Amino acid sequence: MNFPKRGHKNLSIALLASLLSLAGSISAGQQRVHVNRELKMNVRLDAAVAGESKAPKFRVELQNAGQDDLILNLGITLANGRKQYPKDIVLLLTDSQGKARRFELREPAYIAGRVDPLIVPLPVGSTFSIPVDLEKYWAAASKEFEYKLKPGMYFLEAQFSGRGLTQSEANLDVKGLALMPYWTGSITSNRLQFEFSGQ
Repeated sequence: MNFPKRGHKNLSIALLASLLSLAGSISAGQQRVHVNRELKMNVRLDAAVAGESKAPKFRVELQNAGQDDLILNLGITLANGRKQYPKDIVLLLTDSQGKARRFELREPAYIAGRVDPLIVPLPVGSTFSIPVDLEKYWAAASKEFEYKLKPGMYFLEAQFSGRGLTQSEANLDVKGLALMPYWTGSITSNRLQFEFSGQ
């Protein structure tokens, strides 16, 4: 059947509109899935090592409180997984004067060799716990490499930005890792208040 040129143009516009509408529906559906995948984050004092050092130690916990299993990309691993760095979890420390500092892991200082993602499976109902020692973090923005706590009251929060893995980031022998349905988005923990006596 032959259509006039105007008919072809109208048909093309209609098809384009339908495709855009379909893409929007798929995108909205994917967003709904992420909303249903409920990830909770908590920071607390680590009571197990409370008396072992002057500086307080903490734990950051990621809990899957949703209805679907989750895959988290927390950072990087080196030497085929022998060294693990949850670099995508950062800390926000606020001192008694109200000054907030963003802390990041200091290590690795340099990277030579293979780098892989730090992938953590988080089944429904499970919790992944990370020990936090402030001495292993530094305030990059304010260039305070060895920040020392002074006596006073503090507030601590943890933040995680979940991201996927691209084909270019995956090593040649593990390209399939880029196909995994990683949890994406940003989450902030509770605001933990603690006091440092300096003794």
